[in-house]
Amino acid sequence: MNLEAMQVFSACGDDWKMTPQGKYKSIDKLALGVVMEMMEVANRKEMLTDIIAMQNAALGVVNNG
Repeated sequence: MNLEAMQVFSACGDDWKMTPQGKYKSIDKLALGVVMEMMEVANRKEMLTDIIAMQNAALGVVNNG
């Protein structure tokens, strides 16, 4: 992962989908696409892989911590 991935992940900080129980589920992929477009991300497939890894790591913290 790199600085650009961290910047995109951070920019999506308020774009999380929630479960009916109030737990975090995932980053809204439509919002993520808009952010990547606005930030002119060159390799979106690679970035998506990085963001999903960061999302999964964050879910373990925010839903259990």
